[in-house]
Amino acid sequence: MKSNHYQKQRNQRQMIIDNYTNGEGKILERCYIDKGHKDGAEIHCITENAIIIIFNAETRKMVTKLIARPKQIKRIYRIKQKIAPQYLLDLALWHQKCGYNKI
Repeated sequence: MKSNHYQKQRNQRQMIIDNYTNGEGKILERCYIDKGHKDGAEIHCITENAIIIIFNAETRKMVTKLIARPKQIKRIYRIKQKIAPQYLLDLALWHQKCGYNKI
């Protein structure tokens, strides 16, 4: 189930994910994030293709997908008290150089 935000405003990002990043891939890590957002806490999932899928923690609706930058991946791994795999950081850097994270 997807949020209205994602369905209406993120078609181009989904097209990039589908066609240029080899899809989402399998989830490697999940992290509970509570930034005090009005819609509640979120679950951030990092995939093997350097995509971050964000779900509302309560409703379980997918809120958005991000084509991750290396710092975003490092931040989540730091919260999990782990070190991010270098291949994942390299892939995120490649996506960033291609400008995918700006879509």
